[in-house]
Amino acid sequence: MLNRLGLSYCNVSVKVKSDIYRALPNKPYCSDSKGYTIIRSKYYAQNKPYIQVNNPNLKRYLIVDIDENDAYSTLLDSRLPQPTYISINRVNGHLQCAWKLRDAVSTSYNSRISPMRFLAAIDAAYNYRLGGDASFGDCLAKNPLHDRWHNEYYDTEYTLHELADYVDLSEKDASNVAANDDVSGLGRNNTVFDVARKKAYKMVRNAISKPLFQSWQADILACCESLNKQFSKPMQHNEVKNIARSIARYTFKMWAQFVHSMDNFRAIQAVRGAIGGKLGSNKALSGAKGGAKSKRSGSVKKDGLLSKVLAMKSQHYNHRAIAEDLNISASTVSLWLKAARS
Repeated sequence: MLNRLGLSYCNVSVKVKSDIYRALPNKPYCSDSKGYTIIRSKYYAQNKPYIQVNNPNLKRYLIVDIDENDAYSTLLDSRLPQPTYISINRVNGHLQCAWKLRDAVSTSYNSRISPMRFLAAIDAAYNYRLGGDASFGDCLAKNPLHDRWHNEYYDTEYTLHELADYVDLSEKDASNVAANDDVSGLGRNNTVFDVARKKAYKMVRNAISKPLFQSWQADILACCESLNKQFSKPMQHNEVKNIARSIARYTFKMWAQFVHSMDNFRAIQAVRGAIGGKLGSNKALSGAKGGAKSKRSGSVKKDGLLSKVLAMKSQHYNHRAIAEDLNISASTVSLWLKAARS
């Protein structure tokens, strides 16, 4: 990889490491090994070889995990943009590479869906191009600040559209992540998020009384875990727990508004229905009267003007001229003359 910015590598590494540290969650997951995780302050967690790089509800880095002995060559041959950092296992050559997003993508419960889907499609395409580990969900990644790994730093950042320019989003149907069973972490994340939140909306609206938060969160977690088990490569439990907690917090907070809005909606619809019923009977009566009146007035108007229409036609006036002169439509002139000839 080349440093395309002309900075000394020392300055680049200091800047990138500083950016990574600032972007870490305040209390990330961290660990000495992949077998377990703990939650600590980022000041403490930065000394652990494994760490949660992205915030649970904010994606600042797109991370791909390549479990191959020659992973570095795979990355070089991929024709993908230069990563922001690369963390390589000194023993087996496996690596993780990350691209910094110029504008972080929010994945919280009330965020816009389209950027999340776009990022998930890019993530799936990058994993497909690099042969990335589809079960990796970046909840616990190699710590690019730890010296257990051989780390390379490049001061780069990209917009989603810039990242998308390097891949075909139709690769492995990456743009339709919900239809894939073995998509990468962001795809599974979005799928579970979309399905579970819709079920949560229905569940909270049907709740007769406000649920206890602990039991409510447990119900949402059970729903998310059930969905996650349907994947051939399920997400890690901590990732599922983050999704469930986000959904549970939002729906629990919005319960009163859901109930209030539904009560108001039903009341308004009842009033509208009552008014509509009364107006409907009145309109039917008025319509009958109006129809009879319009027929009478129509016949009177025809009797008074038909002779003038016939007279002007005999003088070779065209239908439009007759209509303009008598203040009626040309189609009416045609109908009257047709009826007179029959």
